Amino acid sequence: MTRSTSAALLDQTQSLTKIRIRLRQFGLARENLRYDEPADDGVPQLADTIAAAGVIVPPIVRPGRKGELDYMALDGRRRRMGLLVLLERGVITEDYEFDVFLVVDKAAQAAAIVLPNAEHAPVHVAAIIAAIGKFRKARMDTAFIAASLGYSEVEIRRLEALAGVHPLVLAALRQGKLTLKQVRGFARIGDKTQQAQLAQSALDGHFQDYQLRTLLSEGQVTVEDGRFGLVGASRYAAAGGRLVSDLFGELPDKVVDPEILDAQWRDRIAPLIQAFKGQGLAVYVGPDNGYRAPDGFESLPYVYHGDLTAAQKTARAEARALLDDEVAALRQAPMEAEGSLDLVANVLAARQRLAQAALGDRTLGAVLLTPSADLGVDVTFYALPASEIEEDDEAAPDDQADEDEIGAVVELVTPRTVVVVDGVGHSLHETRTDIATRGLIRDLADHPGAALTALVAQLFKLLALKTHVRQGESALTLSAAPYKRGALPAHPALDGEVRARLETRRETYLASGLRPVAFVDSLAHGEKMALLAELVAVSLDVREARTSLVRHGARAEAAEIAALCDAELSLHWTPDRAFLAAHSKAQLLAMLAEMGVEDARAASLKKDELVVFVGEAAAERQWTPSALAWTAPIQAEAPEETPDVEATGAAPDAAAA
Repeated sequence: MTRSTSAALLDQTQSLTKIRIRLRQFGLARENLRYDEPADDGVPQLADTIAAAGVIVPPIVRPGRKGELDYMALDGRRRRMGLLVLLERGVITEDYEFDVFLVVDKAAQAAAIVLPNAEHAPVHVAAIIAAIGKFRKARMDTAFIAASLGYSEVEIRRLEALAGVHPLVLAALRQGKLTLKQVRGFARIGDKTQQAQLAQSALDGHFQDYQLRTLLSEGQVTVEDGRFGLVGASRYAAAGGRLVSDLFGELPDKVVDPEILDAQWRDRIAPLIQAFKGQGLAVYVGPDNGYRAPDGFESLPYVYHGDLTAAQKTARAEARALLDDEVAALRQAPMEAEGSLDLVANVLAARQRLAQAALGDRTLGAVLLTPSADLGVDVTFYALPASEIEEDDEAAPDDQADEDEIGAVVELVTPRTVVVVDGVGHSLHETRTDIATRGLIRDLADHPGAALTALVAQLFKLLALKTHVRQGESALTLSAAPYKRGALPAHPALDGEVRARLETRRETYLASGLRPVAFVDSLAHGEKMALLAELVAVSLDVREARTSLVRHGARAEAAEIAALCDAELSLHWTPDRAFLAAHSKAQLLAMLAEMGVEDARAASLKKDELVVFVGEAAAERQWTPSALAWTAPIQAEAPEETPDVEATGAAPDAAAA
């Protein structure tokens, strides 16, 4: 609004007189700028707001003339429409009273017609979001806010979620650096630090939408998962599985218990596994079909149609037609229905027939079952090597031969650690596991015997057991990558001590003029063992970057290693200011309670003062939080899992071994 128009409006408003009128007296002046415009879609919501809070902004009216009602609206057309909607609903009567501003002077009437419309500044959606956040801070509940503003409670909850994002996110929205849809994505990220980092990159002009999509999809299982269609919502819920709907209705429902979903899917496909086993095939189950052939089998060769015989071409054409018919029949039935499994079996049988049609004298020897959103179960067949096909009738029985070729597969049992992460953000969780990792490095470096056991056990897993060790599911990294967390330096009292020892050994090695093998060989046995312990220790990595990425296998090994070397973090370190500052006041007070410190003054301290107080109490008692220990409880019962196929091989179903 310019200086001149502001002054004009101020002058004219001095001629306004506030009076109270009834709805029966309220008409719409023809000189109103929007007299001929029909009601817009927002009028019903405006009516709800008026019903809840009354007419908050009084309309501006002039006296009625001949043939008109008593008071005619120069400004307030939509408010009048909202009142008429309430009248039609029977919420109010024609005697409903409300305040208006009456103008009599001609100049004031002209100003009332033009200025309220011409000088209106639109309200940015970010301001509405911030206002909802202020309502919540004022302890207004959702129902009250919804009733007051005429919104539904779902809409208020959505605005509340947006109001809870980091202030930088709303700042980027105001500047047009983020869209409202992207802000909704930010609201789904629980870690405010990550929100701030991404929002700052948006303000700097470096934000890409894929960064947000990747962060939201990481580790998420939804109802679009290939297993869910075959299991179905009712079967999943009956097993104790939970679903969470997206607040904004934009994403598919989230599967809260993926282990239950996997167990139910495997239970559903058990008859299919038994059917393939009955045909003498080795059966494998994996998360997807992007793996090479299991040991002892070969991938099916590429089919060149021109190289096929007439009989093979006919067989493939018949198999293809049968497969199309079976797939069409499957898609007509609900996937989760009990009878659908027979239809799935028919599809897989048609797939098997098609795979066998081009093999000629060779035979199928193994099958891999994987989830499929389209068919419930997908299959990949593998052939027996041509060199292993018996041509005489005196060969060993097929079942025994398969047993001898496949061999027994040793599976690692991974216990499920109980990790309490309620109220803990990803950043704090990573900080805790980072300190705990550094402490275990320090203890392991002082126990060569434990280091030797851990190293030999890792080599035994990799080289002797016929199973694949997943990346991230082991505490040791044999690629000899030293542990680090981003650009953070080594902790002086923990892994920094170990690195200092290795630096001293490096200087000794350089001064010797020997090659590495000769240098290590020249060391006394005790020195070799000490060096071994330091090197193994510094390769430890049990840090977890997110609360949703708990590394159960690595945690189990860390607990075993900690027991071997009698790890005790408090001998080297107690919580310092940097560590404690990452916690909230409530978490700091919980630490005092865990230490048994009872001091009424603690609750009244500011955050910085409380950090110092907790640090001093921990140092005095030589205490470390239980969250940093590797002795977390193990779940009493772990669901049985069919071995998964991994990148370097495949583990057959337990019964197939």
